Amino acid sequence: MRIVRTSGIAVLFLVSLVLLTGCFDESTPIAFLASATVSGPAPLSVSFNLAYSEHSHGLPMTFELDFGDGTPAETGTELDIAIHHTYANGGTYVATLTLTDEESVQDSDQLTITVSQDGPPIGVGVGMTAPDFTSSTTDGGAFTLSDLRGRVVLMDFWGAWCPPCRKSMPHLDDLAGTYGPDGLDVVIISTDTSMQESIDYLADNGYTRFISLWEPGGRYTPIAQQYGVLGDSGVGIPHTILIDRQGVIRFRGHPTLDLTDAMIEALI
Repeated sequence: MRIVRTSGIAVLFLVSLVLLTGCFDESTPIAFLASATVSGPAPLSVSFNLAYSEHSHGLPMTFELDFGDGTPAETGTELDIAIHHTYANGGTYVATLTLTDEESVQDSDQLTITVSQDGPPIGVGVGMTAPDFTSSTTDGGAFTLSDLRGRVVLMDFWGAWCPPCRKSMPHLDDLAGTYGPDGLDVVIISTDTSMQESIDYLADNGYTRFISLWEPGGRYTPIAQQYGVLGDSGVGIPHTILIDRQGVIRFRGHPTLDLTDAMIEALI
């Protein structure tokens, strides 16, 4: 239909169309390909978890899982399963999960698998090995990121000066309480000008489950610069980086808008 000029009838028609279609709410599959292991020496056994995939309207779906190494893809209809696959040779492979519903609507998700003794290259992007660093804790101790290898690490850049950071803190505290016993450490990296600002804010609000770090530099603190946060060209805060048990970055984004429990549970 082509509307040349706006009229009361045209507006009424459009309003009725929105009401009838539920604001154009699209029915779609939502693919989520998970694995606790994405790197290691050959032969590397990977357990792919499809259980976090879903359909926005609960429609039945079929799946195809392409392992990316030239072997036959796995297909089926049951998503509440784990599919085991062994990568026999060294290399970098991209596994792809494709979901198709009964209306032929599709969605896909991917995981990069690095079969190497050294793991993925060091870098700050998703799928890379997180750069190591040593820092001071706000309780007078020392912290080295690689000491947490074998645990899942949620690393959040924040500042007491930052209202959105303060708003996200209760959520991070809940995650620490829920998943800490299962192997999650929540490491918060302050961008405050003085360490006392961070100490006072955490104490005033009863946050005791975090590993709290502070280095001089404020918004230009060395760790933030290392990970491309704040500074002249970095992303804003709060900014969360999720690191798996092998030290590989699996997520970067906002702790409340982008991070989901499923992302953490898939690594735990």
